[in-house]
Amino acid sequence: MHDPNPTTDSSRLSDSTTAVLAKETRTSPEVVKDLYQQEVAAVGAAAKVRNFIGIIAGRRVKQRLMAALNLKKSSDN
Repeated sequence: MHDPNPTTDSSRLSDSTTAVLAKETRTSPEVVKDLYQQEVAAVGAAAKVRNFIGIIAGRRVKQRLMAALNLKKSSDN
């Protein structure tokens, strides 16, 4: 049975990683944390192997934020 709300360490993004992602993507740390929790829930719901949920969720957050940043840059030009 899958736990839709994992409580492992992967469900929490470290403060240093949050700060780096926020700085790289010009986003507030709160937004980064919220997106990370969304991704952990989404990935965790479908995961059969739970070892890499945090890594996958972190990558997906970065991809989402970078895409939004690139979209904003495109619209500013």
